[in-house]
Amino acid sequence: MARSWKVKVIAGCVVMTALSRLGVPLALAEDAPESRGASAAYFAASTVLTVVQVPLKIALCGTSVVLGGLAHLLTFGRPAVARDVSDTSKGVCTGPYIITPTQLRTAGEETMDSHGAE
Repeated sequence: MARSWKVKVIAGCVVMTALSRLGVPLALAEDAPESRGASAAYFAASTVLTVVQVPLKIALCGTSVVLGGLAHLLTFGRPAVARDVSDTSKGVCTGPYIITPTQLRTAGEETMDSHGAE
């Protein structure tokens, strides 16, 4: 029973991946200026992604700080561990918390450019 469910999920993922690749040449062929609808879509997507990202990033930051402090404590403050904990905390807790439409637009352009180079 569980095996057939897994097979169906994997088959669905394969089909979705294949169908998503079909749209790439069409997306690359378009050089039209951005419409108001696309601008609104970028704004809506950035809002939704920000609402999801902020709590997740705060939780990940808090978890890394707590676990890093625990690692520092358990190793009696070894300098190498302190440096690793500091680097990890900086990497996880810094960076943009808010996703802007411009970030999505440039990320989409980079993705299209990489597909065009194939």
